[in-house]
Amino acid sequence: MYINKLDDGTVELTAPVMIPGAKDCDFENGEKPLTTTEISQFAKDYETYRFVDDEHGLTKNGRKIGNPTNSFLLKHPTTMNTLDGSKTYPTGTWMMTSHLTDEIAIKKALDGEYTGYSVSVFNRERADAYLKALKHDKDTPMPTACKTINSGGTALIKDITDPVVLSVSLVKSPCLHDSKFCELDGDIMTDEVQSFKSRILEAMDMAEAAQVEALKSEVVSLESKIDEMQKDFAEALKSMQESFESKLTEALTPVAEKAEDVEEEVEEPVEEEIEEPTETVEEVEEEATEEETEEVAEKGESKAEPVHDNLVAEKKSTNFYEALGRNYNGTRKL
Repeated sequence: MYINKLDDGTVELTAPVMIPGAKDCDFENGEKPLTTTEISQFAKDYETYRFVDDEHGLTKNGRKIGNPTNSFLLKHPTTMNTLDGSKTYPTGTWMMTSHLTDEIAIKKALDGEYTGYSVSVFNRERADAYLKALKHDKDTPMPTACKTINSGGTALIKDITDPVVLSVSLVKSPCLHDSKFCELDGDIMTDEVQSFKSRILEAMDMAEAAQVEALKSEVVSLESKIDEMQKDFAEALKSMQESFESKLTEALTPVAEKAEDVEEEVEEPVEEEIEEPTETVEEVEEEATEEETEEVAEKGESKAEPVHDNLVAEKKSTNFYEALGRNYNGTRKL
């Protein structure tokens, strides 16, 4: 299907816009074929304007019939089915899919009155002036300021200073014969980064430089927030650890004190030292003998002293009178 009819009644059409090395209808008048570099620049600049019109009528009536939804360059030679049969397009071919929303244009497309694309090339200064006037009074179909804008009085791209593509027109007979509607494989229908980025910027109404600065600012802000989060986490972790240690100490203190009290109560008894006897056997025997002697004296008896070294010990008196400090016969000592 060369025409993709959507559920809402609108349609999408795809075709080459510019083909490297291809000769167009003005080749005999001196127009030169475009290179891949030139075409790449045209495709890039078109993202600023993005107009789709009917038969080059934008600067005459201000009528826009749709919007480009996919704009990209072929990355390798690609064969596609076109209205004129199978065709192989070279690397660098600028392809575009447009979404038609104008009812008249949709009917013309379904009736086969459009067969392909044709570009409207303007001097950049004039194109920018048209865009500025249109944005200033976007609700007016054709601002008065736009009516005086033209391509500069020439139809050849090679003669235009700083040329840009202001609009891509749906036409009955494309000047570049091979710019006919075609069917695209799903693998080819992928947005180029530049096209996608330009649409995002347009929606955000931001210049590319402003976007870069905004992204840088976001990155710095995110890095700062991450640092703060790391610090907060470290402090929270430290606080939790200190709280845990404090509670654990409080819980274990009574248990430790009770254990110390029990240890004091169950303290092992100290063994008393047994004093070694300091008296000799002989001293013990002498003490025993003295005790026996005293016992005998109390009873009024006597006991002979033991013999030492063949000497007879003197008898000690055990007489009652002697015990009273008198003489043996009871007389008082003089």
